Amino acid sequence: AVRRVTGHPGFAARFKHPMKFNGTDFVEQRLTAEEQVAEVSKLASGKFHVFLERYGPLMSADELRALEGLPEADSAEARIWFGRLLREPLAGDQREKQRRRRRWAWAQREMARPDGFFSEEEMRQREPQLFQRVVGRHLDTKSPLSAPMQGSLSSYLMRKLEEECQASAC
Repeated sequence: AVRRVTGHPGFAARFKHPMKFNGTDFVEQRLTAEEQVAEVSKLASGKFHVFLERYGPLMSADELRALEGLPEADSAEARIWFGRLLREPLAGDQREKQRRRRRWAWAQREMARPDGFFSEEEMRQREPQLFQRVVGRHLDTKSPLSAPMQGSLSSYLMRKLEEECQASAC
């Protein structure tokens, strides 16, 4: 398995050469091909789960299934990595659903933050001309930017309407 991994075309991009401190800076110590094989072998025999994490994606499913029979593969960490590496990739619609949920969760977090992505000040800083064209022309120049929306859009709009009604009644 170590020979297959070190012979893989993607190995050079994944392998991290060790860093040494020379007294003032950390310097990468480049290893020869034989030293790289020895380093990966040491990792595979000592910390098998780390070997799987770093180099498992370079192996085929058949190679991974063959490695599952090794005594080192009995650790909980190794079983987790075998599960991840041998899992079938999600179907296109499932990946899309996962992406949408992740984006929606991010958007909700940002809406809850007063200085989040959707705050008026952030939008103004990001695209000043677009902000002025779309939002700024409706703003009263004397009033400060509003606080971030709390709760649902309908409750926010109702609260704004009540504020305007109270202000016009005075």
